[in-house]
Amino acid sequence: MGRKETAAAVLLAVWLLAGSPAGGAPVSAQAPTPSSIAVPRAPAHIVVVIGQGTTEAVPDQALTTVGVQVTRASAQEAQAVASTVMNRVVQQIIALGIPRERLQTVEISLSPQHQPNSDQISGYSALQRIRATVDDLNLVGRVLDAAVSAGANLLDGVSFGLRDPAATRARALAAAVQDARATANALAGAAGIPNLRLVRLEEVSSGQPLRAVFQVTSQTTPVLGGTLSINAQVRAVFAF
Repeated sequence: MGRKETAAAVLLAVWLLAGSPAGGAPVSAQAPTPSSIAVPRAPAHIVVVIGQGTTEAVPDQALTTVGVQVTRASAQEAQAVASTVMNRVVQQIIALGIPRERLQTVEISLSPQHQPNSDQISGYSALQRIRATVDDLNLVGRVLDAAVSAGANLLDGVSFGLRDPAATRARALAAAVQDARATANALAGAAGIPNLRLVRLEEVSSGQPLRAVFQVTSQTTPVLGGTLSINAQVRAVFAF
């Protein structure tokens, strides 16, 4: 095959590869149809507000923490005395009707004590603390009295809370959402914006626990639970 025949064969092959299998006409590139083109949506105008909600609740649970701290010449003696006193404290609290499973040890420590301006050990300090969960608030004062009478010399205060805070927290969140919507409507009304539409809602952590703390300085002081303030905060985004 000569040079002219070879060139002709190459041209024929190119024509066949580019042609249509059915009609022999060359296949041309087709422009994308409108349905295949992603058209970006114009960003919606938005109003962002923070809603606050607060609800009050009467506590139905108390946490009391009591302990004993003693110093003795030897570590063994200090630990033994502290354990003896703490066992009496536990038995006195249980005698009031507090189940043993509602008592929890929160600290046990033993440390050497040094003479002033010296590395010489003068004795050992043993420390033990327990926390009692009390569901009957009328017993809180009696628990503290019983602990002290049994030898406890540390009262770390009382904190009040709710056994089931879910319902109270839900009311606070509902109030926060209503506050957010009222704020957004007020802004929209002032700006002449109609038809706000809620597009996003999220809770904002307020960092406030569902527990109030009251320090008790004397076992004869009445322990009053009062009321708890439960706070909630939400962030709402409205589009228009």
